[in-house]
Amino acid sequence: MSSKEPIYEGECHCGRVRYRILGPLEELSHCHCTDCQKSHGAAFATYAGVPRGRFTFLTGEDQLRTYQAKSGTRRSFCPTCGSNITGESDRWPGEIYVAIGTLTTPPQWKKIVHYFVRSKVCWYNIEDDFLRHAAYPRD
Repeated sequence: MSSKEPIYEGECHCGRVRYRILGPLEELSHCHCTDCQKSHGAAFATYAGVPRGRFTFLTGEDQLRTYQAKSGTRRSFCPTCGSNITGESDRWPGEIYVAIGTLTTPPQWKKIVHYFVRSKVCWYNIEDDFLRHAAYPRD
């Protein structure tokens, strides 16, 4: 990684769990699947996939609790404040998905994509021009 590569840091709401990402965020994904809706209590969740080797917990990794959804996705969250921090799936080994709302460094990205729009809640209208997929393109 060159010295010009960005460094991102983030933390949960209470600050017990802190992390760092080295290098760029290629794609932010707004995921509209029902798992994301339930785990974030919102119309969708925004994540960035990061190669595992570029992600490091600075504090609180031992504090995290993990929930595995029926889909197989594992979401880790702070047990004190409830902030959803990361997601992982066996479908994409070597990647960790970071909940972008927990970043303390403003994100820069190359593209934004909506996934699982087939599961989109009826009370939210997508009004941007970002790419949309009914599921994941690999599905």
